[in-house]
Amino acid sequence: MTQQICDYVNEHLSDPNLTLKRIAEQHLFMNTDYVSKKFQKETGTRFSSYLTDVRIERAKQLLVSAESDKIQTIAEQVGCGNSPQYFSQLFKKKTGMTPSSYIARIHGEGWDFLDSIGVWAVALRNTRSK
Repeated sequence: MTQQICDYVNEHLSDPNLTLKRIAEQHLFMNTDYVSKKFQKETGTRFSSYLTDVRIERAKQLLVSAESDKIQTIAEQVGCGNSPQYFSQLFKKKTGMTPSSYIARIHGEGWDFLDSIGVWAVALRNTRSK
């Protein structure tokens, strides 16, 4: 059952309405309280914490791979709806840094980041001109 929940989360991560209640009732056809307790017992973590961790890990992958140039797009892809501000707050709470700071740390010097109105722009500084 726990593996089914994890698989469902991975398949529906972009859904901002993803909840354990919805998974339990509409996918597993089981009691939400039972599913919640069983999930926590088997994983050692609450579902809400698990979901947040999965969303942040996926966001890290998207940020590093530069599959998107907008925080808003990444927020949508990881289920934070159309709220780049909420996504940035959640990301900072879990990682200790903003999404653009995370990218800067990963790529090191040579990158400039503008974090304004949910958009970050990346510019390579003199590394290709030499």
